[in-house]
Parts: sequence; structure tokens; C-alpha cells
Amino acid sequence: MMSLTEQEIYEEKVMEWIDDHFVLNEVEVEEYPFFLHGKLVRDKKGESMIVFWCVIYGRVDYRFQDA
Repeated sequence: MMSLTEQEIYEEKVMEWIDDHFVLNEVEVEEYPFFLHGKLVRDKKGESMIVFWCVIYGRVDYRFQDA
């Protein structure tokens, strides 16, 4: 089980990754609880991807809607 500090760190890393790869006022970011610290990122065209913390690789990972 992860400590509260670890969870905060992983949540922050996911949000930092999203901030580094997107212009935040041009996308919608929603919680996506099916993945650890998952976020559903949707652009203005309606295309989306899931960004989450991967416990297997110990890093932020993502999946596109068509994957």
C-alpha cells in the first residue's frame, strides 16, 4: 500500500507530465479512476488519451483512445 506522500508525488508527476505536453487551457482534464492517478485528457477535436502512473515501470505512462 502506498503512503499518502507517495500518492501525492505520483499525482503531481502525472499532472506535471500533462502540463509539459499540453497547453492546459486547450484541453480538458478529468479524473479517470480506472488507472492509478489516471487522467482523461481530451482536446478540442474530441480526441482523448489516458495519462496515469504505471507501477510496473515506475513512471508516467499513457494510452491513446484508439490503442
